[in-house]
Amino acid sequence: MALKLRYYLFYGVTSGAVYGSLKSFYAARARPLQLSNPNAEPSDESIDVYEVDNNWVVVGLDSGWEWKERREAQLFVSQRLRCPGFLVFIYDGDYWGYEFFDRGKALDHFVQQEDQADQWFPNQDCCGKPDVLVQHLPSLDFSVIAPYLKQKPSYGSPADLKGKVHPDDEFDRFDECAVLDFLRAIGVRVGLQRGYVTPNSSIDCSLLRKV
Repeated sequence: MALKLRYYLFYGVTSGAVYGSLKSFYAARARPLQLSNPNAEPSDESIDVYEVDNNWVVVGLDSGWEWKERREAQLFVSQRLRCPGFLVFIYDGDYWGYEFFDRGKALDHFVQQEDQADQWFPNQDCCGKPDVLVQHLPSLDFSVIAPYLKQKPSYGSPADLKGKVHPDDEFDRFDECAVLDFLRAIGVRVGLQRGYVTPNSSIDCSLLRKV
């Protein structure tokens, strides 16, 4: 099975604040979040809020998520908490991308597969702007972040884009797990367990959206 990942990342806030904002978002839409059984099998409608780690709160999104509403939810949280963050995704193990936002405004987009960018963010420049990331997240190092934001052309890949982005990375640039190296570079500590991307922190609130 190809690797899939859908994360919200919120910087400089607490997991409780993120949970409260998500709860308010869905309550306003008459679909309140409910606590799920942490011992139950993973649900296609679960939203897992992890404890803050290295200033990041990771929110694992379900495999059945809805694109438009999920993006509205992330901007709601960002505006309410006045914080920057990302929506990061892997598409079927083929490529990864992100939407970066701050204080409720989407500011930057990246889609690794150049000819697929319009599918995710129509009419947006999806080449990634490391200067924007560094401006809003001063802890980031431009020289470290910028090399990850290289798009794969429609056919093949140039020789200078093969191999690892940095020598100490775990994966090659176009490996299905390449986004893990990017996440680690921005300070999100993650690993792989049984083929699943797993944050180092524990789940703080496991939620189930009531449809």
